[in-house]
Amino acid sequence: MNTLNIIRSVKSKMKIEFLAQVLGMLLLAFLPTYFGFTKQLALVYYFFYTIMLIFAIYYLCKFYSFYKKAENINSENIQDANWFYHELRIELAHYKSFHYITTFIASGFGIVYCYFNKITLISLINKIEILIPSQINLIIMSLTTVFILFVLAESAVSWSFRKELKDLKSILGL
Repeated sequence: MNTLNIIRSVKSKMKIEFLAQVLGMLLLAFLPTYFGFTKQLALVYYFFYTIMLIFAIYYLCKFYSFYKKAENINSENIQDANWFYHELRIELAHYKSFHYITTFIASGFGIVYCYFNKITLISLINKIEILIPSQINLIIMSLTTVFILFVLAESAVSWSFRKELKDLKSILGL
């Protein structure tokens, strides 16, 4: 695969990612209406949503800026291809951090949602307590959840651009 095709492939995936993120953020705005949140819970939700939206705008602007800069690349110039490879890796790292931030913001809202709706994990913890006593259960469950979310965020972004990065790396001889 030549450099031009790799860049086109990356740009087409970026366009799809960008549109999916924008659509997702728009759909999240209607979540309280869809699920019939109380006024207090909707207010708390929109507080978390606003924070997430600010981060989304920041990261998606950076993502879009890279997308636009990639239009001016001369695919035959090895320096431009090298620049594109390294900038793509940086942008993917930013995109992963965007996923981590939104995951923790959503987790924060999930905790508040459980508090407002008096959802407890006590019965679940009591069932697990047979195996592992005391408060260690809660810590283990929390760490396991964070680890799973971390792995999902890491692998989702890496998986979608893995082939292009590998092909570009082999062309550049890195």
